[in-house]
Amino acid sequence: MNVEAIIIGCITGFISAFFGIGGSSIDTPLLRIILNLPPYIALGTPLPLTLLTATIASLAYKREHLVNFRVAVYSLIGGVPGIVAGSYFTAYLTGKFLMLLTAVVLFLVGVDLLYKNMMEKTFAAEKVFSPSRHYIVMVSGVIGILSGVLANGGGIFFVPAYVLLFRLHIKEAIATSLLTVAVMSVPGSIIHYSLGHIDLPTTLALGIGVAPMAYIGAIMDMKTKSKTVMFLFGIMLILFSIYFFISQVKA
Repeated sequence: MNVEAIIIGCITGFISAFFGIGGSSIDTPLLRIILNLPPYIALGTPLPLTLLTATIASLAYKREHLVNFRVAVYSLIGGVPGIVAGSYFTAYLTGKFLMLLTAVVLFLVGVDLLYKNMMEKTFAAEKVFSPSRHYIVMVSGVIGILSGVLANGGGIFFVPAYVLLFRLHIKEAIATSLLTVAVMSVPGSIIHYSLGHIDLPTTLALGIGVAPMAYIGAIMDMKTKSKTVMFLFGIMLILFSIYFFISQVKA
């Protein structure tokens, strides 16, 4: 059993549940840097675990009634077809390009969230805003395509989209994202497995670490102030994306 993969699973399981991002986006850079897996394998291997991480964390959030089921349903209507299309599209892109794209996207999301947090703007429900179903489906479709290309369940994009575009409270966004990601990871996993992008022994090792830490991460998030969560999320994404981008340019 790969001990390094288990440790990676522990780290990403906690981070994923704490920030509601599913896990694949963080696992991919770590698998590439620490285990030196080929780009396509690093991209696809952690994707099946998104379902495990999201399901475990969702159980903890559901008890607090934080999931917005309306937003989740329409997100799936747009996101599932998008992730199917995006997953097949990876076959036409180079592995290095996908790694660099992952880093750039993580950086932009982190900067946007950090800026909004530092400006002390609130994107919660004090301003009543209910996005139309068409708007949710459209945004989720775009997220689905990008998630399919980058082999993740979409949480890394859904959380900021829910906060910045749909005006959900950060913890409501995290809980809703996890439910959405749990479903969206299934078709993506099937397609990437058929493309030969998933190393099952490594996936299993990651899962051993993910299972307990995902629940702990969700519990810790519910005990942390929302503004703190948003700030930490932004900082984490910026620092990690810069490091990953530099490492892949040199690769």
